[in-house]
This record gives sequence, C-alpha cells and structure tokens, in this order.
Amino acid sequence: MDLRNAGVTGPVAGSLPAMNIAVLTSSYPRFPGDGTAPFVKSICEHLVKLGHAVEVVAPYDPAVQPVDGGGVLVHRFHYAWPDQLHIMGHARSLEADVRLKPLTYLLLPFFLAAALPSLLRVTARQRSQAIHVHWVLPNGLVAAWVAARRGLPFVVSLHGSDMYLASQSKLFGAAACYVFRRAAAVTACSPELRQAALALGAPEDTLLLPWGADPEQFHPDHRNAETRASYSAGPGDVLIVALGRMVHKKGFDRLLAAMPAVLARQPRARLVLGGDGPLRESLARQAAGLGVEGHVTFTGRVPWDCVPELLAAADIFVLPSVRDENGNVDGLPTVLLEAMSSGAAVVASDIGGVGLVVEHGRTGLRVPPGDVEALANAILSLAGDPQRSRALGQAARQAVVEHFNWENVARQIAGLLEGAATVPVAGGKGGRP
Repeated sequence: MDLRNAGVTGPVAGSLPAMNIAVLTSSYPRFPGDGTAPFVKSICEHLVKLGHAVEVVAPYDPAVQPVDGGGVLVHRFHYAWPDQLHIMGHARSLEADVRLKPLTYLLLPFFLAAALPSLLRVTARQRSQAIHVHWVLPNGLVAAWVAARRGLPFVVSLHGSDMYLASQSKLFGAAACYVFRRAAAVTACSPELRQAALALGAPEDTLLLPWGADPEQFHPDHRNAETRASYSAGPGDVLIVALGRMVHKKGFDRLLAAMPAVLARQPRARLVLGGDGPLRESLARQAAGLGVEGHVTFTGRVPWDCVPELLAAADIFVLPSVRDENGNVDGLPTVLLEAMSSGAAVVASDIGGVGLVVEHGRTGLRVPPGDVEALANAILSLAGDPQRSRALGQAARQAVVEHFNWENVARQIAGLLEGAATVPVAGGKGGRP
C-alpha cells in the first residue's frame, strides 16, 4: 500500500546523524511479557537500531521488574506513597477507559512534580538534543517545561486517550493547546486524532503516522496445531481471535452478539477473546445469555511474548472497535497490525486509523462500527472462503513488511526530531520559531 494514498505525509529519515533522544511516556512495559504500551518500547528500540541514543523517563509501578532494554535506558520516577497509589499511566488511571479515577486528580500534581526533575536530570546527563513525548496529557506539559528550560525541541505523539481527555474538559483542552503551540512537531495515528489536535491548536503540518508491527516477531511461521488445540480448534475448525482490554470502546459485546449468526452457518467456529479488564464478567454473562459460551474462550491477560503464537493461530482476527457512549475511541490498536503481520485475515471496524492500514477487499475487510449484522456477514464471508481468507492474510502481511513496521515509524519520528534539532529554537524556549 502506498502511504501517500493512505494520507500519510512527512519526512522519512534516511541516514541521519546519531542523536541523543530523551523520551517521556506514562506507559512502558513493566515486566517481561507486559502488554502495556509495548509499541512505545518498539519505537524506542528501533530508534536505537538506527544509531540514536535513547533514554526513557516513565512512572514507577509496583509491577516493575527488570526487562531487556534493547539498548534503551529506562528511568522510573516515584510520585506517590504507598506504592499501591501509583495508578498514573500503564492503563490504570481510567475507569473502563471512559473517565478518570477520582484519585487521579489528587495524584496529578505529584506526578507532574516528580516527572519534571526526572526529565531535567536525564536531559542534562544525556545532553539530549530533542525530546519525544508520548501522550499530550499529562506528559506534554512536563516536556514543554523541560524543553523551555533546556532550549530543546520536542515532538508529541498522540494515541487516543489523551485527546479524549482533552475534549472532555476545558482545563485539559487548554493544557493540550499550551503544549501544541510549543511543540516542534505533532504526530497522530488516525485522521480523527489529527483533526481533534488541529482544533486545539496543533500545527497544520501535524503528521498522520500509522503505527506498525515487527514482521520478524509476528510471523505466520508461529502457527502451530498445539496452540490451536489449546483453544479446542482442530484442523477443520474456524478459529476467530480478538484481543484487547475489556472496555467499552473495544466493542467485544458486538462481536459476541454476532456469534449466534456465525455459528448458525459455521457450527465449528471458535472464538477466543484475549485480554482482561472491567467488563470481563459482563461479557462472560452475555456469552452465556446468548447460548454461545461453549464456543467462546476467555483467556484473561495474554503475556505479550505469547501473542505472536495466538495471532498466528487465528484464521480470522476481528477488531470490533466502537465509539463508546462517552465519545472515547481507539486511535489505531497495534494488535491489528500485529495480526496482519501474522498473516491472519482481518475484519475491523472502520474507525480511528483502521482505514489507513486496512485496504478493504485487499488486505482485510472493514465494517461499520457497531453493526452486528455486517460484522457477522464479514466473518462468514471469510470463514466460507478459505482461499480468499489466505489471500487477504498474505496481502496484509506484505503491507506490514513493506510499510507498516516499526523501522519505518522510527525513521519518520527520527526525521522529525532531527529536523527540529537543526532549527534554532525560538527565544531559547522550545517550540516553533
């Protein structure tokens, strides 16, 4: 797929001089197999592979254990006592991804006050030339303050929940606007995120940048009969997989609602719902109420290093995302790209950044978000035509190999950082001249 046809524009780094890059993020894998924001780690590690020095500043979490850094130095900052109060970041500050937990408002000043000196220390010791910040809120505020103090440019990458919060509150919206007006560049992984950012003062050249997957890590060769058998799927069965946090915007209730129609025509279909979250029990009750519980497996949390085998085992991967009743929506879930890289035929809601990476009828099927009948029909069309399903999976993998991979993403971000670092910083205060 031609990225220009997907609406993606911007610099692609070729052979850039090595840079010292500080990264500020509120989520970063905490232990081996942690599925919390592995895409941030992937971007950082590929920046290192491009020759850059990368040091990450991230909040502490009680679950933190030693993790293979991939050449990335990670610095954790404490902001609360006792340890159990560390709920900022790592997908822990939102209730079912629809509202901030009340305690978050109390902890926010302490989070900012702890992140600020930590990023100041890292940028001083590293002699950073630029800052890459993930999530405009709350991290963008800290990056903007440190950038002004150090006379450094910073680039902001948006992911979804940050812009959702900015749209829900005038105060948060004003904070995002403050950051955008000082950023050297902004990236968004979906057209909707980009438009929301532009409405809050982001620069007109905000880069539409789809995320990626690692085609070496997520590969069809990981498919094996043992993994399929562990989910009661034999050679003639159709294994349908969906994976993500069990919150409203993931749309798993719509997928379950589609299963009776799927099973009526494909009685040997099996559905694996991977992941955990506040809606898991209600989804299990829904499956029982629909009479499909015998065909559905709830795995609970899937260690990230086990995800490649699960996705490769799938005949069909489904991303049934919706906009929840509060307006929250995913930007571009990386699990979709990981499934494509694994060679699975994908069915995905046409929402967020999905249209940037799934070309309907060639690399997958897109359906209207929340449309249970369309979802069931798309699944059935693939389940009943294995040859077409394989062809879509092969084309999807090729799209990841050629375009939607972390090396290309890292090159785009490195290009932005390098370009910003070569432009004199306005008044020594960061941002645009």
